[in-house]
Amino acid sequence: MYIPTKYLEEDWEEVAYLIKNYPLATVVTSFGDEGIIANHFPFFFKEDKETGKKYLIAHIAKANHQIPSLKENDDVLIIFQSHNTYISPNYYPTKQETHKFVPTWDFASVHIKGKSKLLDDFDFVRSQISALTDQQEADRDDPWKVTDAPEGYLKVMQKAIIGLEIEIESFQCKYKFEQGMKRKEVDGVIKGLADDNLPEVSNLTVTANARAEIKNAEKQ
Repeated sequence: MYIPTKYLEEDWEEVAYLIKNYPLATVVTSFGDEGIIANHFPFFFKEDKETGKKYLIAHIAKANHQIPSLKENDDVLIIFQSHNTYISPNYYPTKQETHKFVPTWDFASVHIKGKSKLLDDFDFVRSQISALTDQQEADRDDPWKVTDAPEGYLKVMQKAIIGLEIEIESFQCKYKFEQGMKRKEVDGVIKGLADDNLPEVSNLTVTANARAEIKNAEKQ
């Protein structure tokens, strides 16, 4: 992934934030005559406290054509992306004076490379479904639990899916939210996004620039 230095994010906590808050990822593999294959799966992140190894876990349909390329594959690419949006030149206060601004597009993304394996294991799949469900339901007043569904029904549904585990090997992370612009312009973008009812991207712009300011201060 192309990442100018000002947009480079090396803090794992920011990667974990993207995985948790934007769990639907694009999974890219290559397999024989099919060539490049891409599908979209929601993942749950887990870490082995004893070994420190990090994993992405999911479940996928047994009928999915990508399954053969996910069996013991050491070269899988997983892409997570935040909310993203067009940035209007009108957000920049100085635009009214100079008109020397053009549109851009702001987003955060992480590319993870890892080793995949499939697990046709009842307990693994049930645990993954429960973990992801609990994460996504956590902020609801009356969170739904997997155990709310009849066990017989769950078992029938579960027969159609298989577990996927990807051991994380490396990552590249990009947070592109106006870092490097003058504070006046950054504040204009933050306000413009909020006014346009894009609070998620506005908040990401706030936090990304706060981290950039701390990094710059540490260098001085």
